[in-house]
Amino acid sequence: MITYETVGFMAQQGAAVELRTMLPAEGDRLKMLLSHPDVQRHILHRSTAGSQPAHLDQLVNRMLYPYDPCALHVGIYRKDAPELIGTASLQSWNRHEGKAVLGYMLDPVWWGQGLATEAIGLLLGYGMRELRLTHVEGRCRGDNLRSERVMLKNGLTLERIMPMADGSGDVMKVFTLLHK
Repeated sequence: MITYETVGFMAQQGAAVELRTMLPAEGDRLKMLLSHPDVQRHILHRSTAGSQPAHLDQLVNRMLYPYDPCALHVGIYRKDAPELIGTASLQSWNRHEGKAVLGYMLDPVWWGQGLATEAIGLLLGYGMRELRLTHVEGRCRGDNLRSERVMLKNGLTLERIMPMADGSGDVMKVFTLLHK
């Protein structure tokens, strides 16, 4: 039987942002970011049984406490301020195949300033160098042009467009990044 340990993350510095491990004390801030209506509509997650607050608590715990060896969740911080402004993650990480699914969200106050683009560039660079990723997939709703631009600016290409499983009539765009 093969077992995996969780991944330790070394902080990554960019020109305007820093990626680092989130602290448990940031749980309330993370919950606030995940609950923001402008963020909520773009988060693609499976619905689970139970109340919405319980589901949100479960999500926050998964992101703050690194017990999942197939996911890496890090905080996005502005270099000039200590407050958490978003998250970036590599999920469904398959170490044997070098594949992962990209996830990210940013406080709407900071949208449109290039911070998500820089943060995702840092995370993808780390993933390719340190985690030996060769295939990263990112997804967004059809109308989420900001997220689409973040992925395109970081070298992901549109692979396919498919209907959302929720029957809303919306579509999901799937982007990929291949690295040899």
